Amino acid sequence: MGLPTLEFSDSYLDSPDFRERLQCHEIELERTNKFIKELIKDGSLLIGALRNLSMAVQKFSQSLQDFQFECIGDAETDDEISIAQSLKEFARLLIAVEEERRRLRLKILNRLLLRNLF
Repeated sequence: MGLPTLEFSDSYLDSPDFRERLQCHEIELERTNKFIKELIKDGSLLIGALRNLSMAVQKFSQSLQDFQFECIGDAETDDEISIAQSLKEFARLLIAVEEERRRLRLKILNRLLLRNLF
C-alpha cells in the first residue's frame, strides 16, 4: 500500500487532507522508531548472550584439555589414551570454532558501531 505522498505545496494550504496524510507519516515514523529501538535492545541482549556463551565454551574447552584419567595400575590402557586424545582434540576444535565466532562478533560490532547503532 505505502504511505500517501506529502507535497510541499500542500503544506501551504494546510488542508484536513494534508493533515491526515501527515498524521499517517507521523504514525509510521513512530512505529519505525519503536521497531529500531527493539532491534537495538535485542541486538544488545544477543551480544551479551554471545559473550556468556563464549566464556562457557572456553571454560568447557579448558576442562576438556585438563582432564586426566586416573589409571588403574602402572599404565594407561589404549582406550584411556584414545579417549584422552579425543577430548583434547575436541577441546582444540571448540577453541578454533570459538575464535572464529569471536572474530565474527568483532566484525559485526565494528560495523554496528560505525553506524552508531550500539
